[in-house]
Amino acid sequence: MMKALIPALRGWGVAGSDIHHESFGPQTSAPSPMPAAPGPALAIGFRWSGRTLDWLAQDTNLLDFAERHLIAVDAGCRSGGCGTCETRLISGRVVYATKPDHDIAPGFCLLCVGTPATNLELDA
Repeated sequence: MMKALIPALRGWGVAGSDIHHESFGPQTSAPSPMPAAPGPALAIGFRWSGRTLDWLAQDTNLLDFAERHLIAVDAGCRSGGCGTCETRLISGRVVYATKPDHDIAPGFCLLCVGTPATNLELDA
């Protein structure tokens, strides 16, 4: 329900800052930042896998993007392990629709709620 409700609220013009939710597991996880409007593709490099892929804003966050492309990343986010998807950001800038609850270490990003603002290289 939450996966459908959050985007619907945004589609009806409700500001992201006015939408509040809490997730307790994979069945209740709500999507994170709303995908950006289609524009030029951003290059997302995964250093460990040796792959660079185009971000076309089809995914709601970098974790979904990585998983869709079969990039192995640590993530317990959907089962209450907040911060387990924290990944070293080698280059680029990640943005968050709302400030994450987890304190992100300098030079790292949270894949489960982050979207790329620029081309990225991730230590994944």
